[in-house]
Amino acid sequence: MNQVPDGRDRLKRAALAAAARGWHVFPLRPGTAVPAVEDWAGRATTSTWRILRCWDAGPFNVGIAVCASGLRVLDLVPAAAGEEPPDPYRLPGVTDGADVLAVLLEQHNARLPVETHCVAGPGGRLQYYFEAEAGTCPAAPPGPLGWKVEVRCTGGYVAAAGSVMPDGPYALVHGGVPLPAPGWLRRPAAPGGTKILDSIQHHIV
Repeated sequence: MNQVPDGRDRLKRAALAAAARGWHVFPLRPGTAVPAVEDWAGRATTSTWRILRCWDAGPFNVGIAVCASGLRVLDLVPAAAGEEPPDPYRLPGVTDGADVLAVLLEQHNARLPVETHCVAGPGGRLQYYFEAEAGTCPAAPPGPLGWKVEVRCTGGYVAAAGSVMPDGPYALVHGGVPLPAPGWLRRPAAPGGTKILDSIQHHIV
């Protein structure tokens, strides 16, 4: 009798592919973005042996520890059903983080380097991976740059391409090398502080 594969090999390959790029991975609970281990940041690894042993044990989704991997990830988040943008983002055609970022970049003649590594998540989520300059991870997690526009760095992680959630997979859009972070992304907002508008005004790319 043929057995239905549980996705373990596919997820294992996803973990190995991320590690081959030098990104530190750790297991997420199957079908979720919740870490499957305590101290995930300390246990994230690029070790092939450790990855094989972990993903042989179950069909875990794949988490990437952002700062340890030398990354800064721009996370454009979809809105929940019926959710509307707050002021000052309540503009025609603005429905999610991608729209907010597009409007603000256009207003200030800045651009998003779309040639960089990019992953699409469920519901229209887009995550752009950038190379972080050495020593640039802030001591505390940054606040959002705008409505549904997040920065993943200090203390943060993302689900790697190949991870599967109940509402869909994370899939590779562009597998290129992460480009250096644009100036406005290297100056993330502090919690409750400067918003993306100020960041872009000070760092036109």
